Amino acid sequence: MDTRQRNLILLGVLGIIALGVAFYFLFLGPLLTNLEEQVQAREDRQAQLQQLEAEVAQLEEVRRNSPELQRQLLELSKRIPSQPEVDTLTFQIEEIAEAAEVTQTEVVRGDPEPPEGGGDFTVQPITMSFEGTYEELQDFLTRADALVRLVTINEVNYEIAEEGTTAAPEIEQLLLVQIEAEVYYQPTGVSDGTAPVAPGAPESTTGSAPAEATDGG
Repeated sequence: MDTRQRNLILLGVLGIIALGVAFYFLFLGPLLTNLEEQVQAREDRQAQLQQLEAEVAQLEEVRRNSPELQRQLLELSKRIPSQPEVDTLTFQIEEIAEAAEVTQTEVVRGDPEPPEGGGDFTVQPITMSFEGTYEELQDFLTRADALVRLVTINEVNYEIAEEGTTAAPEIEQLLLVQIEAEVYYQPTGVSDGTAPVAPGAPESTTGSAPAEATDGG
């Protein structure tokens, strides 16, 4: 094979390579890019469709549960009076405290305040404190949840009392309990001239000696 033939072969190979490169950049490359874009667009549409289907399912669930939600809202509204009625609430708390067999019960009211998220009702903070065992504490919380008036328990703190240990301390150990809670009232549109109830002094059940004063917040 002479030099001229080798040069022709080399030029032919280079030409084929050049055509391959040109074909890729001019035809195959854009085609692959377009194909990838179409695949990505299809995946995006599928994701949007799945999200839409999930939202439709949620709306359908809300629609199905709407009667039950309305019933629950109606029941809750019945548990929110139009006036603070803290004295009545204090009496009810003392009653369930006696039923739960806790002692040294105190109820301290805080300052009424508007709800954090806004609304046409008023939040009345209350602090409840007493002495009792863990089982008595559980009984008290169950009875508080069953009150006619809606009571929201925000925080329950307790510590072991220095005295009152029994033979079964893990069950019967006497606890000093403090419960931070809140109740609500929703004044009607017509004012009755009743001023908001100001924070009052702690109210204690009769019987054992009163516990130390609790900060009403």
